[in-house]
Amino acid sequence: MDSPHPEPARQDRRTRGRVIAGFTLALAISFGAFVLISAFSSAGVVFGSVWFLAFLPAYLCALICYVGDPDGTKPARFYGSVPLIFGAIVIVGSIAILREGVICLIMLAPLWLLFGWLGAIVMRRMRNQPVDPNTFRSTLIFLPLFSAGLESQLPVTHDQVTLTREVVIRARPDEIWPYAVSIPHIAASEGRWTFTQNVLGLPRPRATTITERRKGGVRTAWWGDRINFEERITHWEPGRRLGWAFAFRNTTLQDYTDKHISPDGEFLKIDTGDYVLTPLADGTTRLTLRTNYIAKTHVNPYAAFWGEILLGDIQNNVLAIIRQRAEARHLDANVR
Repeated sequence: MDSPHPEPARQDRRTRGRVIAGFTLALAISFGAFVLISAFSSAGVVFGSVWFLAFLPAYLCALICYVGDPDGTKPARFYGSVPLIFGAIVIVGSIAILREGVICLIMLAPLWLLFGWLGAIVMRRMRNQPVDPNTFRSTLIFLPLFSAGLESQLPVTHDQVTLTREVVIRARPDEIWPYAVSIPHIAASEGRWTFTQNVLGLPRPRATTITERRKGGVRTAWWGDRINFEERITHWEPGRRLGWAFAFRNTTLQDYTDKHISPDGEFLKIDTGDYVLTPLADGTTRLTLRTNYIAKTHVNPYAAFWGEILLGDIQNNVLAIIRQRAEARHLDANVR
C-alpha cells in the first residue's frame, strides 16, 4: 500500500542523502589533505599553519552546509550542529584509523570547532545574499588552493619561548641537588596530579640517569616504558645551577605525542633547560626549572598557549617529585 504522503517521505530521503553526501565529501577532502600533507617533509609546518588549523575546518563545515542545505531552508540548529558532528567523526576516525595521538587532537579540537562554526555561520548568511551560483561554486572549489598557496609564501616567525616553573622546598640546596641531578627510580605514586599526564595520558617520569657528574655528562630522562631522550650537561655548579641542551636521538617522544611534529624539527625545537637553586632567608630553597624552546609556525601564540599547559604540567610534576624527595631527606636528617 502506498504511503498516504509520498512526496514528503521522498523529500526527507533526499534531504538526508544530501546531508550524508556533504559529510562524505568533507571527510574525503580532509583525508586526502592529510595524506598529501603527510607525504611531504615539511608536514609539521603545514599542520601548524593557519590554513590547516583555521581555514580548512571552516571551509569543510561550510561545504557540508552548502551540500546539505541547497535551498537554504534548514534552521540555525542544523548549521550549529554540523561542526560538532564533523569534529566528532574526525576525532574518532583519527584515533581509530590514522592512529593519531590524543595530545595532537586535543590541541586541534578547539580551533577546528571554533572555525567550523564560523564557516557554517558564514555559509548560512551567504545563503540569504544574492550571489551568482557559478561564482559561488567556483569560490568553494578554488579558495582552499588559493589560501594555502598564499600562506606558503609568508615568512615563518621563529619565537624563542622560556617556560618557567618554581617551587619552594623546605630543605637546603645541598639536600636538593642530588635529586635535581638524577633519580634512578621514580615510583608511579610520586609527583602530583596533572591534566597532561592524568587526563591526556602522557607517561610519567620513571627515572633520570647520568653518565658523568660534570659538565659534558649526559642525563637520560625515561618516561613510562618507551619514551627516552638525552640532556647534555652545559652548566655544572653543584648546589646552584644545572644546565643542559636537549638531544632527541630517537622518535619515542614524537611517536607518542604527535608523529608529524618532531621536538627537534621544522615546527618546534625544544632547545635547552636548567635548574636554579636559590637559598632563602628562612632556610628554605627556591628551585626554578626553565625550558627554552623555539616555535616556528604562523600560529606561535596558540602553540605557546598549549606549551604553558603541557610543558608546564610536566615541569610542575618534576618539581613536585624533587620536593618530595628533598623534604623527606631533610626531615629524616633532622630526626636523626
